[in-house]
Amino acid sequence: MNWFEIIGAIGIGSVIGVFITSLINIYLQKMKEKAEIKLQRMKEKEETKKWLRAKRLKAFSKLSKELLTLRLHKKGIVANYNPFEFLAIATESIILIEEKELKNRIVFFIIKLKDFYEKAKIGEKTTPGAGKLWKLAGEIVNELSATLIGNR
Repeated sequence: MNWFEIIGAIGIGSVIGVFITSLINIYLQKMKEKAEIKLQRMKEKEETKKWLRAKRLKAFSKLSKELLTLRLHKKGIVANYNPFEFLAIATESIILIEEKELKNRIVFFIIKLKDFYEKAKIGEKTTPGAGKLWKLAGEIVNELSATLIGNR
């Protein structure tokens, strides 16, 4: 074998080696880009979950206070109960809830509370109604809590 053949074989081998190395680098770069995109999507999804949880926590806490106190923490509420004011407070939570049944139960509660205060205004006995309302309020708050924790 002469020197030209040896040098030629080495040269061709080097070119093939560089070519294969370049292909591997391109492949690895594409894989890295795909992994980075996937990781970015996962981070964005996680951030969205955190944002949604924070929004729900704030809205559900406010609604829970209104539900469990039957809005009695407001002065003069019996004489001046406005279901639309309560509905405005509940709306922030309602739009963050996925379960239609829970949304309906909140609206049902607001309507029942209106009936309760109308009876109280005219002097009817409201004690049995209060117990039922507190029970319903407790159930709704438990469902809100389960939604917030992620059990629903």
